[in-house]
Amino acid sequence: MHFSFGLIALVAGLLGTVVNSIEAAKNVKICAKCSYKTINSALASLPNDATTYNLLLYPGIYHEQVKIRRNNVNLKPMQPGFVQIEYNGFKDTQRTNGTNEDSATLSVFGTNVKVYDMTIANLFPQNGGMANLALNLAATQASFYNVKFYGYQDTLLVNRGATGFFKKCYVEGSVDYIWGEGTAVFEHSTIATNRKGGYATAHRRGTADSAGGFFFNSCYIKATLPSGPLVATQDRTVAFTSSSQFPNSWFLGRPWNEFARVVYRYCNIDDSVKVEGWSKWDSAVKDYKNVNFGEYKNSGAGQWNSKRVTFSHQITDAENAKYSTAALFGSAPWIDTTYQ
Repeated sequence: MHFSFGLIALVAGLLGTVVNSIEAAKNVKICAKCSYKTINSALASLPNDATTYNLLLYPGIYHEQVKIRRNNVNLKPMQPGFVQIEYNGFKDTQRTNGTNEDSATLSVFGTNVKVYDMTIANLFPQNGGMANLALNLAATQASFYNVKFYGYQDTLLVNRGATGFFKKCYVEGSVDYIWGEGTAVFEHSTIATNRKGGYATAHRRGTADSAGGFFFNSCYIKATLPSGPLVATQDRTVAFTSSSQFPNSWFLGRPWNEFARVVYRYCNIDDSVKVEGWSKWDSAVKDYKNVNFGEYKNSGAGQWNSKRVTFSHQITDAENAKYSTAALFGSAPWIDTTYQ
């Protein structure tokens, strides 16, 4: 990892005071002057037990691929400031050059992992067909709070059996950038598409009765020019280059198989979403009767209209009750309800 100090020069002199002021018990500090200078070295130091550890990251940019295999780990900034984990593995997961794990900036395999107030970015350059991940979620009870995920194709993967909760997060991508077979709830988050003809979601399940789905509650759904760390990696022949290209330009999702389930509730959907709302994926789906694409009491110019595709529907009040966070996850003590 090459640690970047450009963003923290004004406060670097306070490091010793800051480090000493943080409670030491169950905390592991990561910084240029700490015992652990990388996230991975800090993870490797943790004992194999059930204790919850806070990995406290000093503000800066961490150039490393992170894999959390231990249960009960929290990633947090050590103090207010910009924290970014970024990686470019040059792995084309659409073809033969590597797996999703190989390409992902952050992979989570441990249960009860929490990530707070940072940016996770995959810096693989944008192109027409290569998939690279910011997050590879392969565990249950993972939660993310004010985390920004940046990528192009396949930014955020929720694998089969995985469960994730995302609060006040930002997810940016181009094609199928929230995808997988697991269960994910996004609350008060921003979902931003950065290319024309893109798809926010691609979900699938084993059967119509299987668990799983992507559920967006009170989110903001919009188009964007490539932003943040993606400004330097965009392909201007593919990406949006002007806000004039936004209207009626991309889809809420497409089904990865005939049992896909994606629901938008109480969301603000802007006019960049195509009036059809959703797209077919005929190479993946032959029969759309079991596809569950639902919308409920959304607002904005891109909300439900008479031109929506026939395999989507407006959710009833009774159906809506099944899609709250409490209904999907139960009491969920692993969710940090104190985070505002």
